[in-house]
Amino acid sequence: MFDIVKKELNISIVSSIVYIILGIVIVLHPETTLNVVSIAISILAIILGLIITIINITKLKGEGNPIFGILLLVLGISLLIYPNSLNVLISLGIGIWFITSSISRIKIAVMLKDVKEVNWLVILIVSIITLLIGITFIFMPLALAVTLATISGILMIAYSICDVFEILFIKKNMKVIQNTLEEQ
Repeated sequence: MFDIVKKELNISIVSSIVYIILGIVIVLHPETTLNVVSIAISILAIILGLIITIINITKLKGEGNPIFGILLLVLGISLLIYPNSLNVLISLGIGIWFITSSISRIKIAVMLKDVKEVNWLVILIVSIITLLIGITFIFMPLALAVTLATISGILMIAYSICDVFEILFIKKNMKVIQNTLEEQ
């Protein structure tokens, strides 16, 4: 059993090293990474769109509706032609979400203005900061997408390094772990 565990730990070390390398690539080339992800998503959308369209067109008795497949095809082709558009759409979506939620919280803060037990000013300030972040997402979508990709790469590297240390610690103490489990 412990031979299997050792093999699994070795595989985990290799995968962690691959994630470290991938994280470094993302940190060094975030815009290229985003474009590659966008192209991969566009290819998947095209393939899925083709499959759905073909299945729906070939259904017997005219029950199929290929509209969803055709929409996926158009989306996939559009993303293939304009790979940055996915990054812009995601940033715009996040920006709109931040803006709408912060406007709601600003309304709540103003409503709580007369309640002495609640510090409405803190809610108002945090809501205004969130509103400004949302506006930034709207007006600088590509820069923020690159920033988020870079942060993701840094987190991937940090996680993988921690994972390697944890695995090495387990491997170093394998005999102790084995003896403890055998005693139980």
